[in-house]
Amino acid sequence: MKPVITIIGSANIDYIMQVPHLPAKGETVTNATFSQAFGGKGANQAVAAARAGAQVTFVGALGCDASAQVYVQALEEDGLDTTHLTLEKDTPGGSALILFDAQGDNYISVAPGANYCVTPERVDAVEDLIASSDWLVLQLEIPLESNQRILELAKKHQTPVLLNYAPANDLRLKPDAAVHGLVVNEIEAAALAGMDVDRVDIDSAGELASSLLSSGGHRFVVITLGKAGAVFVDSDGVQSNKAFEMTAVDTTAAGDTFCGALALSLGEGHDLSTAVRFATGASALSVTKVGAQSSIPSRTEIDTFLTSH
Repeated sequence: MKPVITIIGSANIDYIMQVPHLPAKGETVTNATFSQAFGGKGANQAVAAARAGAQVTFVGALGCDASAQVYVQALEEDGLDTTHLTLEKDTPGGSALILFDAQGDNYISVAPGANYCVTPERVDAVEDLIASSDWLVLQLEIPLESNQRILELAKKHQTPVLLNYAPANDLRLKPDAAVHGLVVNEIEAAALAGMDVDRVDIDSAGELASSLLSSGGHRFVVITLGKAGAVFVDSDGVQSNKAFEMTAVDTTAAGDTFCGALALSLGEGHDLSTAVRFATGASALSVTKVGAQSSIPSRTEIDTFLTSH
């Protein structure tokens, strides 16, 4: 049976420009190519989990305009349950401005908009859903107090939580044993540990992951390191998974693809090492295409890729 995964988080409209190079402060870069796509960490991770094979319910909020209607339809076409995705009449939807260059590196700025309508009261309204899920997946693009309430309800109902502590702009949320798995990139890991990001590499990441594991009481911690792969730690100790060599076109949503695929694989009962390899493969495929949700691979694509690599 498909694992039942609930993802509570953000949904944005992405406004994307591919530029010859990322601008320096005060610099204007011309000759850009523009496109528009659906994004937001929560929705991206929901789509990734669904395309990988999970039964996914997405809880979030959008504005109430033509784009929002099309967005909902797109999520439903991917098989997501959007019963708890609300359209807010008096609030603009979340928006993201994304610049990326020829190497796939990017700058991203987000206006939360309707995402901040996912309040603790909205969370209480889906308590039954939280209680009946195999896994919950969270990020930090909805109000902090809402995520805190989700963790309280997850602990009450003993529902496993995968927390992607991203973006790590506000460190007031203190993930404890209610979070079964913590997923962060090197920048977020360094912020949580209070250290200089320049020191985080493949060699030091294991020690950092172990520190985050012991300080938070989690079951496991995964640190993604981009082209260097991922380092992860659980009761079996520290392990690493090399990244697949790919020609990156756009790295937007690579981390979200990783999280959604990881949740799916864990929900299917795989061990952490197997789940990380599966997620790494999904993420690798995502960087070969432009856009957030438009780049997320299907289960068939992931399985075929991993079979040949």
